Amino acid sequence: MSLRDLNWLVSHTEPKASKMIDQLRGHGIAHEELLALMGTIPRHEFVEPAFSHLAYSATPLPIGRNQTISQPLTVARMTEWLLSYSRLGRVLEIGTGSGYQTRILAHFYNKVHTVERQEPLYHQAKRRLSSMGVNNVEYLFGDGQAGWPNQVEMDAVIITAMASKVPLALTHCLKQQGILIMPIDHPNPQIGCWRKEGDRWKCLETESAYFVPLLEGMEYA
Repeated sequence: MSLRDLNWLVSHTEPKASKMIDQLRGHGIAHEELLALMGTIPRHEFVEPAFSHLAYSATPLPIGRNQTISQPLTVARMTEWLLSYSRLGRVLEIGTGSGYQTRILAHFYNKVHTVERQEPLYHQAKRRLSSMGVNNVEYLFGDGQAGWPNQVEMDAVIITAMASKVPLALTHCLKQQGILIMPIDHPNPQIGCWRKEGDRWKCLETESAYFVPLLEGMEYA
């Protein structure tokens, strides 16, 4: 990239990122460190090049393999819930996707474990975050519904695809008082935030949302 191209990118990106942050504030996102982080992460690098000019807009965008990056408000809302309720030790992310949510989680958590079932997206996200200097993430190409293979206890689990039921493997890996955030399509499509309390779950937050479906198995290049 030439200096001219870089200067153009900076001049055109900063206003868009600033507008995105203003919109997030307008929707009630109030965590200042989260807002500052989302304002500096180059979101345009996480979407397909043809859609980079829309990267800071309030809409999901394609990232390849029929998958999408969630709109900024959804990412911010789920992350703010985690920061409000979860211990910031280990978090398990189901659905690495582009790696954008992973990048945000890695800023706040001591360790991020992330699983992606699409082999090309797994490799792409790993390369992308490594190039950004993110070094506290463990990546796994696998079926996210099976959980993390080493039975590591998590402080939080975040699922970034719509499910019709909660996979038991993911609830079993949560510590007591651990936080589960996931989209679920019953009774209506929504994101939910729950706390594990013994063998029961306490609902802490819900909000309407739409995601691609949570699928089983793995898909190779």
